[in-house]
Amino acid sequence: MKSTYKYIYVLILALTVSCQDPFELTRNDIITEDVVFEDETLANAFLADLYERSLFQLKGGFADNDVNLINSFGGEARNFAPWQGPFGSVIGPVFNEQGAGSLNYWPYQLIREANVFIESLSLSTSLSEDFVSVRTSEARFLRAWAYFEMVKRYGGVPLVTVALPSNASDEELLVPRNSEKEIYDFIGSEMDEIATILPSQPLELGRVSRWVALALKSRAMLYAASVANFGNQQLDGLLGFPASEASSYYQQSLDASNEILTSGPFALYNKLPDDKVRNFIDLFVDENGNQEVIFAEHFDAAAGKGHNWDRFAHPDGFGYEWNSNFPVYLETLELFDFVDGRSGKIDRTLYDGVNLFDPEDYFGNRDPRMRASISYPGMPLRGKLTFYHHSTTFTNPETGLRETSESPTFVIPGSDGWLAKAPARNIDAGGNPTSLQIRKRMDESLPEPGPGELSSTDYIIFRLGEIYLNYVEAAFYLTDPNGDMLARMNALRDRAGMPSLAVAEITEDKIRQERRVELAFESQVFWDLRRWRIAVEELDLVMRHRMRFDYDFDAGQYTIQIADGDKGRVRSHPERNYYYALGLERIADNPNLVENPGY
Repeated sequence: MKSTYKYIYVLILALTVSCQDPFELTRNDIITEDVVFEDETLANAFLADLYERSLFQLKGGFADNDVNLINSFGGEARNFAPWQGPFGSVIGPVFNEQGAGSLNYWPYQLIREANVFIESLSLSTSLSEDFVSVRTSEARFLRAWAYFEMVKRYGGVPLVTVALPSNASDEELLVPRNSEKEIYDFIGSEMDEIATILPSQPLELGRVSRWVALALKSRAMLYAASVANFGNQQLDGLLGFPASEASSYYQQSLDASNEILTSGPFALYNKLPDDKVRNFIDLFVDENGNQEVIFAEHFDAAAGKGHNWDRFAHPDGFGYEWNSNFPVYLETLELFDFVDGRSGKIDRTLYDGVNLFDPEDYFGNRDPRMRASISYPGMPLRGKLTFYHHSTTFTNPETGLRETSESPTFVIPGSDGWLAKAPARNIDAGGNPTSLQIRKRMDESLPEPGPGELSSTDYIIFRLGEIYLNYVEAAFYLTDPNGDMLARMNALRDRAGMPSLAVAEITEDKIRQERRVELAFESQVFWDLRRWRIAVEELDLVMRHRMRFDYDFDAGQYTIQIADGDKGRVRSHPERNYYYALGLERIADNPNLVENPGY
């Protein structure tokens, strides 16, 4: 989206043109609204800035290491070091009346500027009707997205759809909360309207189309249905929905999903049908005709917008600075079943440091999405092997005796490069690694970057795989009105390389497991646990586990031990945290706001 960055630059440049006479009292370096909204370039720059500031993924932290924050909140993975946000701000802290902590999001300045854009551009006398209608629809999407991010956190929030003047009265400024239902209904109706205006193909990479609007409706209405189905109404209706309305929202989600699936120009990524692992790896990095992607945040390091995901995700031993940052828990691994139908949950009493596990079965026969999503011991990567073991026991060819080495520089004789011990950051170095790491989204075709070099891989926000899952979940609770729930589920599993299910096997638990496997590490599982109202049992004071692998070179197998994965800390998610506190400061600023229960 180089042209978008160019628009931002043009706007900044135009807004900072210096006066010819430094003593001139009349400023000529300010562009007024009547100029911005009568000029295509400036209007596009304003809109590009709204895109840039929208929360499509959490960033922040040191070198943007908060990109893994939501996955950490969901108990899928965390970051390496206790001082990094996705460790220290997630594991241990209790969210209280102060607010939502590192999940805080209250973007009313962004919403106000979106309102200004929508209102002002609509009054243009020189720009074409098509230009105005499409771009105001894009701004309406970004506004709705901001409300979706808030309603997931707080429930009902003030719904402001006009740009209040600078001299607005307190009565106008101190807006009370709308109900959670009103926010979700607003998102749904906005997406219905703009889907008829937005083009089928985005005007540029990273901009929305009619299909993106339908994708947001598919997701948001599924969330609303879940709150109605599994939640409770509170605060005289400010929070929650009548349970009787769940079916209506499931139907809205189903209809939006179905339109994308049957009429959209998308297909499940399947360029390598004979290599299910590589196919799923490539899905997240292939930007050449990838028909699965509905909407992505576009990155281009050369144009000034890059990210550090590859540096953080690559295991130690591959030359990347700040590597090994995303440890994955045993509990996440256990979600991935075996291709022969065995459960991914192994009897934990076998993790005793004595029983041997064949990696060809333990890893190689699991759901291929596991090997594409998680870095694991002995994994081939960039022409080498990835090591996560603490020691190697082998028969010394010179003495014939069994020996054990824990030296990270010792190569087992006759092994073609097998290190006796894994590099430090994969297993030790004070960061409490789990001996598994996130692989998904890692671009293995990149040359090894030097310090500070950024990656350009796009961040996928909506893809067709999610729409399949949204459809199946909604269809399940609607008793499969179109008769194709099974076919949709099995199409996704077939792409993944997993056996087809019978209709009797599609249960609530199976649908949820499939979603957690397919969408692992895509910043969705945490929100799913919350909308299903199972976050308390899954996350609150629940210990996650790390693994220790030791390798028997002669047998070609590992022994495994497990232990506390978070240095004695646990996550906190009490019942009240299904709705985070607005916070004392916001309540003080606006006494018309009603705080959520329990704070």
